[in-house]
Amino acid sequence: MIRLVKVTKENWQECVNLPTSEAHRWVATNVYSIAEAQFYPKADACCIYANQQMVGFILYGLDEEDETMLWIDRLMIAEPHRGQGLGTAVLWKIIQEATTRGVSRVGLSTAPENIPAKRVYENVGFQATGTKSGDEDIYHYPIPKP
Repeated sequence: MIRLVKVTKENWQECVNLPTSEAHRWVATNVYSIAEAQFYPKADACCIYANQQMVGFILYGLDEEDETMLWIDRLMIAEPHRGQGLGTAVLWKIIQEATTRGVSRVGLSTAPENIPAKRVYENVGFQATGTKSGDEDIYHYPIPKP
């Protein structure tokens, strides 16, 4: 079972020390992301837990310019937990939250050369928009209307 728990004074050090690999060269560090979240009131910085074990970090929230979209700024799964479907499970959890919030889509961006992440996003149903945010490719997941 995947849970998202806000970063707190009790869990932040474990979060910033989650092991990464060369594959994470495309993702800002957790410590940077936690600091960045302090300047965006709509952003939620959360530790990702699988059962009782911290396995990753996510930074997401309503888009600052488009409140009909939930935007994922960062998503990282710690190296020992990669390849277990946890990233996919987190994406589905965010899609559920977006549905509950009544937004029309979930957005994210990734480096063009981050093929493993693109595969995960596309397998979940995210679609490349053909646009960029800086150097990164933008993907959207449309939330079906009830």
